[in-house]
Amino acid sequence: MYLEPVPPEALPAASLLKLPGPVTAERFCDNDGGYQRKYNVYKLTANGKSQVLKKSDSKEATLYRDFLCGKGFAVPEYYNSVEHEGAVWLLMEHIDGPDLRQFDREKALACAETLAQIQNAYWDRPIADGRFRRYWERVNRRARCLQDYPELAKAYRLFLARQEACPRTLCSGDFLQCNGILRSGRIYMIDWAFGGLMPYALDIARLIAHGSERLEPDAFPFYMDSELRSVFVRAHYERLEHKPDWEQYLQDIKLAALNEYAEFLEVQINDPETSREELEAGFYYRRAVETAKAIL
Repeated sequence: MYLEPVPPEALPAASLLKLPGPVTAERFCDNDGGYQRKYNVYKLTANGKSQVLKKSDSKEATLYRDFLCGKGFAVPEYYNSVEHEGAVWLLMEHIDGPDLRQFDREKALACAETLAQIQNAYWDRPIADGRFRRYWERVNRRARCLQDYPELAKAYRLFLARQEACPRTLCSGDFLQCNGILRSGRIYMIDWAFGGLMPYALDIARLIAHGSERLEPDAFPFYMDSELRSVFVRAHYERLEHKPDWEQYLQDIKLAALNEYAEFLEVQINDPETSREELEAGFYYRRAVETAKAIL
């Protein structure tokens, strides 16, 4: 992760927010192995104070304002938002510290604490945000791409069958290692653009599904071994106030992990330039097959 300087006048939303004093702006960028990206997220510094300006939408602003901020959760403080050219720009606290790409026991336990605290607060509480409906439509479309892979398709049908009955809570929807920051012993969850009321296992699975013990050419550059996965999963379960049965809990995580792998397989399956041989040799296919076998 690095910061790229940008002229403040290139960010009209920043001037609309009327920050005091001269403002310097830097863009968050990523260059880690084969993973390169420039985000519509900026660090603004004015009068010695750093804040984050993020291009998003009204749904994320509502989550921060109404469900996350002021409740003691390890999330950035929400300051303000402004609309500009059809987008909502969020002004938030800047959380400084290492992310979770190099996972360890301290981060595993802190992740369990942060996630359980938020999930306990909203476990099976009604939130009329329409998020589950959008998610349900998406995963049903995803199922169609697996029809030529019978074992994966069979396991994915079990995933679909569980989703409507699975307990729901507030989820970030994108709890990847790059979206967790360690500060003062707490893990801060920093990206809620895909957040809402969804099955509880989604954030658990997204955190543990993509890490590997060695660099894989078609996977995220995240480190996590099986022992650290176990530490996080057990610590999270211990902190849940509304515990499913342990075996059901593990099965829910396996089902949600299969969906994680299917999300990336869907892109490869629908890409005419990716051969079946290439797909089946890749990280996500191998993980999907392992997980499907565990489910079945």
